[in-house]
Parts: sequence; C-alpha cells; structure tokens
Amino acid sequence: MAGQGRDHPVAAVLALAAAAVVAGMKGYTAITGWVADVSAAVLADLYLRAGTIPAGPPSKTTIWRVLTDAGPEVLDAAVGAWLMNLAGLARPAAGGADGCTPGRGALMQVRLDGKAVRGAKDADGNQVRLLAALAGPDAAASVVAAQAEAGKKTNEVPVAAVVPGQIDLAGKIVTADALHTVKATADHIHERAASSCSR
Repeated sequence: MAGQGRDHPVAAVLALAAAAVVAGMKGYTAITGWVADVSAAVLADLYLRAGTIPAGPPSKTTIWRVLTDAGPEVLDAAVGAWLMNLAGLARPAAGGADGCTPGRGALMQVRLDGKAVRGAKDADGNQVRLLAALAGPDAAASVVAAQAEAGKKTNEVPVAAVVPGQIDLAGKIVTADALHTVKATADHIHERAASSCSR
C-alpha cells in the first residue's frame, strides 16, 4: 500500500481525514480513497508544514490508528482554537487592547447550546448529546469554539461549567437557555472571565 513503512505526522493525517470528511466521505475506506487522490504537491506541502519529509498518502490502517487514538477532547480543543483564529475571533472584541478594560466596543457573544447529534450513538446505544460554546458577533458568523459530551439533556448543567473553561472569556458575554440558570455555572463563568483578564 502507498505510504507503507513510512512515518506520517499525526497533524497531516488528521488534516487529510478532516478534509475528506468535509468533502463528504464516510468510513475509513472512503476517506482512504479520497486521500489517495490528493495531489503529490498538496501532500508535499502538508508534510513540510508538519515538519517532515514528504511521503505518499497514508494507508487505511494508518488513518484508522490515528483517528482511533486521537483523544476527542484534545481534538475538539485544537479544532475550536483553529476555528476561532481562522474566523478572526481570537482577538479581544471590546475595551482596551487586552479586551478586559472598559471600552466602547461590543462584547463578543458566546452561546451555550446543547444538541443531539443525529445518527451518533455512544457505546450503550444512546444518542450522543453535545453542549457547545458558539462564539461570534451573531448566529450566522459564529463558530464552535468548544464542546463536550453531555449525555442526557439533564447532564448539560455540570458540563456547562466545563465548556466555557476551554476558551478565553475576556471581552465576551456568555448566554444560555433557562436550564443553565444555576449559581455554580454563573460563578464558574465569572471566575473564568476574571482569570482570562488577569493573565
């Protein structure tokens, strides 16, 4: 197989697999087929950016190993940070240069929202629910900055203390539905915003 016996950087394999999924590929065989069609020039550029010697496309086994070994929490955090940077949302939105001191700019919105993931099941066969933090100036321009599995709808409350902790809350205002009107959640968000500003 192409790429057999070669080292493939995890970042490159994850990028290729993510691009394949965005292109509509489902399953390891389809992802591997899509990756095999990526041009040599694009592969070389990707591998050089990852700091390694260009190689042929990774095999199905390599793609499977990387995807099954990747920690979902770490991957979510990395993708969330990348999306924030890509959309230009990582910079402070209001106030002084640090985004914490009072100013005239509007605060960036961070919306906590729970959703059932259609077609996704956990190990027990239950539908997967995620609580996401959507950041941006409005709903149309928002990106998923962070997310975590919530289990059932009632489990969103404890997860609401985890998700905002994954992003910088300086210069941001956090909103959520009535389920999250819990003092512990409000205290956590307030403390997280204060610690973001004190850095």
